[in-house]
Amino acid sequence: MTREIVFQSLKNHPKIRSKTLILESNLEDVEGLNFFIKNSSLPILVITDNKDISFEKIKIISKAIPGRGFLISNFDEEQNRELKTETPLRVLCFGFQSGADFQASDVRDGDDEEMNFKINYKGNIVPIWLRGVSGRGYIYAVLAGAAVGEVLGLNLVEISETLKDYKDSAMLKNNTL
Repeated sequence: MTREIVFQSLKNHPKIRSKTLILESNLEDVEGLNFFIKNSSLPILVITDNKDISFEKIKIISKAIPGRGFLISNFDEEQNRELKTETPLRVLCFGFQSGADFQASDVRDGDDEEMNFKINYKGNIVPIWLRGVSGRGYIYAVLAGAAVGEVLGLNLVEISETLKDYKDSAMLKNNTL
């Protein structure tokens, strides 16, 4: 889901080259990830949920990313907060808690018809609307997408606009939208 939302956030922007590669991984294939990381002109590692991933593995991979890279992590996961001091990378955090770079607030998630919330980034507040989805997982994915967009120099308002057209592929397969 996060990969799809990040792609949706970025897809209409001319700054994103067609060779942009978005990988989703459980970090099991460290060697494979290292290949992509080292050969990327701007490596960005996004960590959304690390219940099944050890903190040590995250540190190893984040240290493999060249200094030009970014680490984007879920601030609501306590162990991720330590990554800011454990890695030489530029780190952006997202979540619901105060202290996150990209913080969600004012969530309205009453049903599957529409969910909306606000993203606060450096005092700028941008509303986000998603149709046909529900749950915190989508909010985390949008926050991660907004952080990736920021790294790439994209405008949060434009990202918000592209997300209005987002349709969850699993829901589409099940004809629930």
